[in-house]
Amino acid sequence: MLHRLVIICITGFWVAMTSLLVVRELYPESTRLNAVPPGYVGQLVFQHEQTSELQIFISGKDAGSLHIQPRTIADSGHRVIEFDGRVRLTLPGGQQQRIVWTGSFEMSRSLAPERLHLDLSTPEPGQHTDILVDFPARKATLGAKVGNQVMSDTTFTLDEKGFDTLMGRAGVDPMMLRQLKASQSEIPQFDFSAQSSSLVIRGQKMETFLLVLRAGGQSLFEAQLSQLGQVLSAQAPALGWKFTPSDFTR
Repeated sequence: MLHRLVIICITGFWVAMTSLLVVRELYPESTRLNAVPPGYVGQLVFQHEQTSELQIFISGKDAGSLHIQPRTIADSGHRVIEFDGRVRLTLPGGQQQRIVWTGSFEMSRSLAPERLHLDLSTPEPGQHTDILVDFPARKATLGAKVGNQVMSDTTFTLDEKGFDTLMGRAGVDPMMLRQLKASQSEIPQFDFSAQSSSLVIRGQKMETFLLVLRAGGQSLFEAQLSQLGQVLSAQAPALGWKFTPSDFTR
C-alpha cells in the first residue's frame, strides 16, 4: 500500500544517512565560496512570488511534473510554499506506479518552519496517505486510507523514539532495527546553504543563487534560482531526479 511505500522511503533515508557519514569522513566538503545568507534568498522568493513549473526527469526520462507557488499571508505575514505534482515510478519487478501529491510548507515571518502538509495518492485503487508535520511541537502524523476507509493513523515524535514507533507500525523486525541503529555512530546533521552562482541557459549566462541541502556533508538536494526566486534547475542526486522548467523542454 501507499503508506508502506512512504515508510519504506523513510527507512531507506535512514540507511542512506549511515553511508553519508562515511562519505563525509573520506571526502570532507570544500570551502564554500560566494556564500550568502539563505534567509536573503528566501526573502527574495516571497517578495516576487514567482511560480515555478518544472518537469521531473528520472534517469533521463520524463517522469512527471511539479508546480511550486510561494506566497505571503497578508494578515499574519507568514510565508507559505504551495506545491503539487505527479510522478511515475518503476517499482521492483518493473511495475509502474503513478503518484500524485499536493501540499504546503508553512513558515513564520522570519522563515522558521512551522507546518508541512503533504497528501499523496494513487489513482488506483484510490489510496491516500496524509502527512502532517508540526515543527514547533516536534510531532507528526501519518494517516492512510483506501477510498473513505481509514486503514491506519499514527502519531509520532520527531526523534529516535518516534522513528522506532513508525518502524514498528511498518512491521520492521526489532532486531534489524537495533542492528541498523548500532551501525550509526551519530545522527547526521542537516545543513542548508546558499551562494551566488551562474547558469548557462540557451547559450546565455544568468546570475543565480545556488541552494544546497546537505546531510553528513553530502548533497541531498540542489536548486538554482533566478534573481527573482524562480527555480531554473534542480536535482536530488541520491534519487537520480532532475527538475527542469517546462519552458526549457519545449
